[in-house]
Amino acid sequence: MRVGVLADLQTAHVGPAERRAISTLMAQRPDVILVAGDLFQGDAAQRRAVRPALRELLGRLHARGGVYAVQGDAELHTDLADLLVGTDVRVLEDAAVERTIGDRRVLIGGNRLRWAPDVARALRQQLMDADPSVVRILLAHRPDVVLALPTDAAIDLTVAGHTHGGQVALPIYGPLVTFSSVPRSVAAGGLHEVAGNRIYVSTGVGLVRQQAPQVRLGARPSVGLVVLR
Repeated sequence: MRVGVLADLQTAHVGPAERRAISTLMAQRPDVILVAGDLFQGDAAQRRAVRPALRELLGRLHARGGVYAVQGDAELHTDLADLLVGTDVRVLEDAAVERTIGDRRVLIGGNRLRWAPDVARALRQQLMDADPSVVRILLAHRPDVVLALPTDAAIDLTVAGHTHGGQVALPIYGPLVTFSSVPRSVAAGGLHEVAGNRIYVSTGVGLVRQQAPQVRLGARPSVGLVVLR
């Protein structure tokens, strides 16, 4: 099963970089697409201006197992829902959806931005309590959610974004700043294991805006593809 991952477009306009990211992801023929939040960052006027182009761009996301998203730091839930009108993207708010992909049943749960409340914990417990024959995937914006899982939790894969791979990373040392409590190597992006739990952290497509430096150094933007066998 091919799981496509898109995170942190974090843009106020749609240009060649954003279009290339979507085209690259769709060229991988994912069976399911997970969108880990932070699609837009800007003010209300910028959101109104970019809304038609962003809806058209996100409307290109299709997968036979569905396309699912969670809210990021940069957007209110209402903003995210508004940007996704007319697309196939479904927002998961501490909720799970079960799909059949090929000969496998897949249970995908999405945590809201805050993963500590009872309803968020209940969603993760629902995944862990599922039949072992079901592929269980947890989607969240921040990778810190993996720290809330018990050791060797019965969740096959957690997917997150948020860190941008540090956005600025040095050889050997890695990311200078991650704004996450997961180990630096995990925040740098890619597929890792934390206390027996597999997690894929996307380095994301865009840049943190507003007060942050508009630069990436040593932390390449990316879309992701995780193949579950």
